[in-house]
Amino acid sequence: MPKLVHGSRPPKANLARDGHAVHRKKTVNRLPGFSLVEVLLSMFLILAIVSIFLASAATYRHSRITALQSLATNIASRDLENQKKLAFSAVSTNAITDSDSGKLPAYTGQRTVALYEANTKIKQVTDVITWVEKGVTRQIILETLISENGL
Repeated sequence: MPKLVHGSRPPKANLARDGHAVHRKKTVNRLPGFSLVEVLLSMFLILAIVSIFLASAATYRHSRITALQSLATNIASRDLENQKKLAFSAVSTNAITDSDSGKLPAYTGQRTVALYEANTKIKQVTDVITWVEKGVTRQIILETLISENGL
């Protein structure tokens, strides 16, 4: 029997309900590493973060393209409105210059004027705004009719 030190209690025996000693097996320590649940949870979190990142990158790319298209449309629309204010004989084919044209990468703007269906009193004005973004050429085309009588 082990020696008792003053003030210490004797070890408790593991007893069953009937008072007999019960022998329990010692639990074996787990090997170091991650459980399947921990690995699956980590993979799920990594996939969620990657999908959020990809969605935000796609949204940014789409919003940039939309902003440049809107800018090109505004440039063409302002040019057409300016042409409508001119005298009918002054409306002519020319390059389009605008204060916002520097905001479009590799900008070119061209206005073409032609008679509409061979009618000398109506001109068809076409504005073509072209820019290059990341190697892709993009283009906006706006057309209007301008009449000698102010159609």
